[in-house]
Amino acid sequence: MKNKIPTQQIGAESEAISKIIFETEELARVHFETVKKRFLDINSWELFAGEHKAEFSLRDEKGNLILDHPKVGNYVSIKIPLLHNPDDDGFDWVKIEVYEEAKEEHYEAVYIRVRPTSNPKNSSDEITHFLNPTATSNFFIRRNGKEISAEVYARNETPNSKDKSLSEKIRNKIVSVGGMLIGSKIQWEGLTDGLIKHEK
Repeated sequence: MKNKIPTQQIGAESEAISKIIFETEELARVHFETVKKRFLDINSWELFAGEHKAEFSLRDEKGNLILDHPKVGNYVSIKIPLLHNPDDDGFDWVKIEVYEEAKEEHYEAVYIRVRPTSNPKNSSDEITHFLNPTATSNFFIRRNGKEISAEVYARNETPNSKDKSLSEKIRNKIVSVGGMLIGSKIQWEGLTDGLIKHEK
């Protein structure tokens, strides 16, 4: 499923990959169910990513909170620590455009791709995110035999400055450049580590 990741063409990219290997495939299979449960609970990602990380909430087409598994067409609202979006509700918004699962005898995987989008609560199509819609975040969890991994691939990240006020342009530049240099990797490594954590 790795070939689902869009080709890097513009701006910045980053990757975060965390892995854990078990003594037997059966132990890995059991733990993968825990990892999958965490992964599909987007509303709890902040808990797995650790303190001072972004807040994530799964939303429907009207922007209302969903307490369910994600699916194509759902939105995710994101609140960036310290640098909240100055728009209406303080959120940056992405939309789920791909959701896929695969399961074979010795392999399991779930893949989610999101892309910057407009605020579903507003009638405007203006992108409400610090990045342009060329950017994607690609989330994987996989089990290959005895090994489990959680992976995030950020691609084609450029700051969103279209039709923005000066203060919004400055904020988006700060957040996106910070993310492109170190923030994204730190943010996503916290999440990938937390998703696969094995509590004995």
